[in-house]
Amino acid sequence: MIELRPHHGMCIGQFAGYGYDREFVENMKHIVHGLETNNPYVRLVCHTDVICGRCPHNIDHGCHSGQEVLKYDMACLHLTGFWENQEIRWLDFKDKVREMVLKEDTIKEVCTDCSWLEICLQAVARTRR
Repeated sequence: MIELRPHHGMCIGQFAGYGYDREFVENMKHIVHGLETNNPYVRLVCHTDVICGRCPHNIDHGCHSGQEVLKYDMACLHLTGFWENQEIRWLDFKDKVREMVLKEDTIKEVCTDCSWLEICLQAVARTRR
C-alpha cells in the first residue's frame, strides 16, 4: 500500500523528469516506475506522502512551498468522486484523474497558483494530439 496525495495523481500524469532537485527527480522516477509496473493499491491521503518525502519543501511533515497543496488535494478528490483514505488501484485512480481533472480548462482551475502549471498544460496538450 502506497500513501499518495490526490493531487500527486495529477503531477505523476504530467511528470517529465523535472523537479526541485536531483534527489526529488530520482525518487519521483522510482515511484512512477513502481506505480506503472505493479499497479499497487494507493491510499489517498491529504498529508505528506512518498513523493513529499524527498521534496526540499517538506519541512516537519508539511509543505512549505507556498503552494496550496491541500486545496489541490481537495479539488482532485471532489472532481474524481473519491475521498480521503480511500484505497484504490493506481491505474484506476490514474484513469479517473485523466478523465475528470487533466483537461486544459479544469486543470487551470485546480492548479491556479502551481509553479508547474505551464509544464502540465504542455503535457496535457501533447496527449490531446
